[in-house]
Amino acid sequence: MAALFSMGLSHSLWAEDGSIEERVLRLERALNSRNLVQVEMQQQLDSLSNEVRQLRGDLEEANYKLQQAVERQKSMYEELDKAKAAASAAPSDAATPAPGADTSDKGVAASQKAPSAAPPSAEESKAYESAVNLVLKDQDFKKGSAALSQFLSKYPNSSYQSNAHYWLGQVLMKQGDNGQARTHFLQVAKDKDSSKRADAILKLGLISKAEGDADKAGKFFQLVIKQYPDSTAAQLAQKEVSGK
Repeated sequence: MAALFSMGLSHSLWAEDGSIEERVLRLERALNSRNLVQVEMQQQLDSLSNEVRQLRGDLEEANYKLQQAVERQKSMYEELDKAKAAASAAPSDAATPAPGADTSDKGVAASQKAPSAAPPSAEESKAYESAVNLVLKDQDFKKGSAALSQFLSKYPNSSYQSNAHYWLGQVLMKQGDNGQARTHFLQVAKDKDSSKRADAILKLGLISKAEGDADKAGKFFQLVIKQYPDSTAAQLAQKEVSGK
């Protein structure tokens, strides 16, 4: 279209009266005007391309955050169900596994719990449920942090220890205290029977990434992918590794 326009314009310019110099000047001005239009069109195309890339990036980030929110909500319901089940169990029933523990969990982490840890009492389960509610349901991180810290101090041999460390790490990380958060996530990572171990290692990677230690972050992400290949944590770790 631009070529036809140019040909038609050139023909009309040459057909007009005037000296050759005047015709040449008019033609040059017309060509300059056309070039300017082409430059503006290219700039607009470049701008649109940048906007599309930005929108694609925003969409990927939104999907990532949505997935994390879904996982947090799922964890909340699981935690509350486990705590309620434990609270309704008879404290004297020592023959059954601790409510809230994984089926593969022997009730202990070798470095933290005694081999024959008793099932949680109703009081212990209620304290844990209350602390988790403050964090996940009420979003009261200040009170939740205090309640989880108190729980960890009062029930050092609880089967909920790893989970309590994990949620306290989550709260501290959300509050920007990555140093203290790392301490709690490391406690979870030591417990190979913990259902929160994969997520804790992922969080250790995210903390290292936030601190600018890409090498250490990569090692944490690869560890999650290797040891928990079918987990959601591994999927998120893979996204971090691939930069998507």
